[in-house]
Amino acid sequence: MRFEKGHAKLGGRKKGTPNKNPNKVREAILQAFDEVGGADWLRQLAGEDPKTFSMLIGKVVPAETHLTGDEGGPVVVFRDYTGGASGRSDED
Repeated sequence: MRFEKGHAKLGGRKKGTPNKNPNKVREAILQAFDEVGGADWLRQLAGEDPKTFSMLIGKVVPAETHLTGDEGGPVVVFRDYTGGASGRSDED
């Protein structure tokens, strides 16, 4: 039988039904996180293994964030490549 545009959906999950396995995995991860110390464990990890801590943060923080400056304008970023906190060298 060929698919015809406007044909009623047959079988499968209903729209909006959540996946079961990812929810089970998420619950198990949260349980393990609580058992190892939660936020205290993360602070300890950050001090002892910053590379792993950074990897974990990268998994939960959105990869892309849309920012706007004042009144919806562009975001302006100033970078200090001189090494000084104020952007001025000690010789100024």
